[in-house]
Amino acid sequence: MKKTAGRFPTIALMASAVSVLLISGCAAAAPAPAAEDGGNAAPEVTTVRVATSVSNSFPFIVVQAGEALGTWEDSGLDVEVIEGTTPTIGQIMAGGQADIALAGASSEAASIQSGVPMTVVASNLSYWDQRIIARPGTDSVKELKGGNFGITGAGSPGEYSVVKMAEELGWAESDYTVTSLGNLPALVAALTAGSIDAFAWSSQAAFQLEESGDGVVVAAAADYVGDNVLQAFSVTDAFAKANPNTVRAFFEAYFETVKRIQADPQLFIDILVDEWEVEPAVAERLAEESLPELSTDGVITDDELEGIRDSVSFTLDVPLDDVDDIAYSYWKDLK
Repeated sequence: MKKTAGRFPTIALMASAVSVLLISGCAAAAPAPAAEDGGNAAPEVTTVRVATSVSNSFPFIVVQAGEALGTWEDSGLDVEVIEGTTPTIGQIMAGGQADIALAGASSEAASIQSGVPMTVVASNLSYWDQRIIARPGTDSVKELKGGNFGITGAGSPGEYSVVKMAEELGWAESDYTVTSLGNLPALVAALTAGSIDAFAWSSQAAFQLEESGDGVVVAAAADYVGDNVLQAFSVTDAFAKANPNTVRAFFEAYFETVKRIQADPQLFIDILVDEWEVEPAVAERLAEESLPELSTDGVITDDELEGIRDSVSFTLDVPLDDVDDIAYSYWKDLK
């Protein structure tokens, strides 16, 4: 595999400025139960700050559209959503600007590996919801051998999908090239111009490209990646220790809402179409193919934890033996 750019440096831990969007589930939050230590501990806080890595992304809909969906109405919590990016999630959490992160599991685990004091507590989307998107006229991934694949940057989930696909197909490193282009608009422009042959991205973008005629889905990356977690929740250790009941209340409300929109997909479709301006055909396809993949309990299996370790090894460009076991504590077990 030939690369046009080097791997990104290890995730930086300095804080950065971020924009905050307040999504409030209730006008006045009810007090959360105090820690069970005879009543001497300070009461738990009822404001929860959640940093997300991608704006208006369907896996994050229950958090990002919490007000419209009524996610937090009966939880006794006020939830603030902090709009971050994949590269800044570790910085946000290290700087104490958020209590919970909702982002790529490998990004969170890499941040933990790099010293950010937080713990993975739940899966948001275990299914590796990326598609291999090629230029129109391509019928299968086998036709892409010898091609040029666009990626946002070295060590990205998209590159991980491409490498896993190549390994599964038995391609040598010399059988394909990857080109770093920075972001989704640049990838789409390059695909349209013919300067790349394919790239890997989420189903939301993949379905939109098929709808517009600018791309064609030739494979599901999950078929090559295997057991893993694409998006996950992590909680800072200090917040979890001081506010275990608050954290549990957050996830109880979150997963109940996931179950509700899976049972009534029109709620999901309406948010995508009316609030996020997603084309109806794309929203309906997401409701049919992708919404059912959202986790309804957050459990992460041992095999998935090993998959995360493998993706962290790839992201940080270090041997797997140098990657710690994933710091995971199921949200229901927090005390």
